[in-house]
Amino acid sequence: MASLSRRVLLGSALAGGLGIDDAGQLWPPPSQFVLCAGLIARAGDGGAAMERAEGRTLRADVSFTLDSTFRVASVSKMVTAAGFMRLAERDRLDLNRDVSRYLRSPLRHPAYPDTPITCRQLLSHTSGLRNGADFPVPFSGDLLARLRLAEREPGYGGWYAGERPGDFFGYCDTNFGVIAQVIERVSGQRFDLYMREAMFAPLGLDCGYNWSGVSQAARDRAAAGARLRDGAWIAEVDASPPQSPGVSMYQGDATEPPRLESYELSQNGLAFSPHGGLRLSLRNMDTLARCFAHGDERILSRATLQRMQRPAWVHCMQDRNGLTEHGFYARYGLGVHLPARGARDAFAGMPAGWRGHFGDAYGWMTGLLWNARTRDTIVYALNGMPETDRPQGEVSALTAPEELLIAAALKALTRSG
Repeated sequence: MASLSRRVLLGSALAGGLGIDDAGQLWPPPSQFVLCAGLIARAGDGGAAMERAEGRTLRADVSFTLDSTFRVASVSKMVTAAGFMRLAERDRLDLNRDVSRYLRSPLRHPAYPDTPITCRQLLSHTSGLRNGADFPVPFSGDLLARLRLAEREPGYGGWYAGERPGDFFGYCDTNFGVIAQVIERVSGQRFDLYMREAMFAPLGLDCGYNWSGVSQAARDRAAAGARLRDGAWIAEVDASPPQSPGVSMYQGDATEPPRLESYELSQNGLAFSPHGGLRLSLRNMDTLARCFAHGDERILSRATLQRMQRPAWVHCMQDRNGLTEHGFYARYGLGVHLPARGARDAFAGMPAGWRGHFGDAYGWMTGLLWNARTRDTIVYALNGMPETDRPQGEVSALTAPEELLIAAALKALTRSG
């Protein structure tokens, strides 16, 4: 998966027929840039202010619904962070200690070998890691060994060459690969199985990373990630999900498919895509959003949720302490994207109190948001977004279709209040 640098908006075309009618509904059905879209907006008291899905999947005559299963992209990171924080709140790990003590071998920035890298830095994208040219590491690979190899590449490959860990924000999927390895090392369970037991089973959710644990019924409702090419919609991911209980495994250049039973704990945290590979539905997202908004002791305490939402990095123009992706990032917590004050960031134009995470991969644009003051929630997904020449939002660093979805949700929430 490419990074969210793809949110650099190179075009300013209109949102291809996606709009909002007087009732705050999506209308007409998505077309030019969007194959399908859906959202759920829920008031803090639990009442549904809006539930709507439009458009189709790539399967003949199959509509996209709130129960369709899809790859949620980087919203996965926030869910991974929540699973990680379950271990932290049970005193099984320390966010501020050297992460090497939780790994099979040391993790050090090659330019700063005496500076420890912490779990807090990994969760907040301030570790100094970046996605190397050969990202992701294939299923049977060794992530830390690959990072050590990257030290010999020009510019250190998988590292920001001149940025000391803790000083600089650089959004990077590899951070969450290392986090998954820590989860496996501390819990003694494979990442996908731990997340199922810790996060999904208690909530009764039929979802999982790289299809692990997802029922056949949910797989049969899969919506492939797609983009328009030469006038035709082409699948980018999940055109044919594995049959249950199979798991998707990236094999890279390997000639033989990897074997799930050969996986070694804490060897390759990217194997189950903790950074972007969660498959779920909008209804599943809605349940998770309410957990983040209200706290659910089956998952995390309110105190832990507050801890995740405290800024771990704040952009400073004078210090040039991070890559903002043209204003998309201004503050970041522990796996949680936070709003800035007065900046043209992802939350510009929204009332105060909103936070959450966004996703962008294989044509999917997603968001799981909640308001810390009102406990209102918004979840959305739209499919078909091109890599470049995207329709630009008017008030934020989001795309125009995303802004329209959020505007519809906020309008519905205002009316319901």
